Parts: sequence; structure tokens; C-alpha cells
Amino acid sequence: MRSSKFTPYLSFIGFGLFILTLIVHLSFRFRLGLDEGSLMLLSVANALLLVFTLLWGIFGAFEFALLWRENKRIRTRFERGRMSKEEYGEKAKRFKTSFVINISYLVILLFQLGYVIMNWDEVDI
Repeated sequence: MRSSKFTPYLSFIGFGLFILTLIVHLSFRFRLGLDEGSLMLLSVANALLLVFTLLWGIFGAFEFALLWRENKRIRTRFERGRMSKEEYGEKAKRFKTSFVINISYLVILLFQLGYVIMNWDEVDI
């Protein structure tokens, strides 16, 4: 991981999975004039995507841990005088943006987990 150009790719993939899950869920919820076979497939796809997206949250938590560790490393380098103030400011700004993206993904994931727990009878595979 290059600390100066860290991009939270795992969170971006997680956002994509969440959007895909939301589209499938809304398609299943509103039925859109589909026949019974298509609704069964959408139901299974909805349940699988909900579970898979929640499992992808493990990668989001792993990415958060990487960000946290790398941020501490950069702060230590700055405090020991191995990094200039301008360079530290630039890297800190990039890490702050990455933290915001990652934490927003984890918050959305927590809401989705709450939805799955509250509606467990709908999520049967």
C-alpha cells in the first residue's frame, strides 16, 4: 500500500455491491409485473446479495484497520521529524478522505445488517 495514494477500493466495491443489492431488492419488492419464476429468482438473488454484501464488510473492516495503521505510521514519521509539514498535511488530507469513504460504507453496512436482522424471515435462501 502506497501511503500517499491510498484509495479505498474495497469500500468502492462494497458501495457497488450495496447499490446492486438495493436494485434487486426494489425490483423484488415492487414486482414490476414479473411472473412467479422470475420472482423466485429475484428472491434468491436478493437473499444471496444481502448475505454476500454483509460478508464483504469484513474487507471494509480490514481496509479500516489498514488505514488506521498507516495513518499512525505517517503521524509517527511526522512527529519524529522524518516528514515535512506540507507532505504530512497532504497525506493527512488524503487519509481523511479515505476514512470518510470507508466509514460511510461501514455505516451503510450496519444499517443493512439491521435490516437483515429485522427481516430475517424474508432473507431465507
